[in-house]
Amino acid sequence: MLKNRFIALFAAGFLALGCKEGVICTEEWRSIGFQWTALNLPDSVYAVNVRTGDTLSATDKGFGTFFAVVDDSHIKSLSTEGDSLKTTVLDSTGAVLASAWYVVGRDSCHIVFRSGPEFLP
Repeated sequence: MLKNRFIALFAAGFLALGCKEGVICTEEWRSIGFQWTALNLPDSVYAVNVRTGDTLSATDKGFGTFFAVVDDSHIKSLSTEGDSLKTTVLDSTGAVLASAWYVVGRDSCHIVFRSGPEFLP
C-alpha cells in the first residue's frame, strides 16, 4: 500500500515538472498533421519554423495516411502566440510532392493548432 502511494506521488510530481505552478498537464501526446489523399504515400515530411529558421521533424510519424508535421517534442521550439511552419512533403527520391503552411503555438503543456490544411495534396 505504501509502495503504491509512493508511485502515485512520484508520478504526480513528474507530471508537474516543467509546468507552471498550479498547472497540471495531461499525459496525452499531441501531434499536428494531415491526411494524405493521393495514392503514392510520402517518404518524409519536415517543417521549417520561419521565426527561428529551425527544421522540425516530428518523432510521431502517425499511421496509415496520416502524417505528422509537428508534435509535443517541439513544444520548447514554438512560441505561445504561434509560429509559421513552412511544411514540405517529399517522396523517396527527394522530389517535392506538396508544400503547405501551418501555424502552431503552445501552452504550458502541449502544442496548439492555429491553422493549416487537414488534407494534402
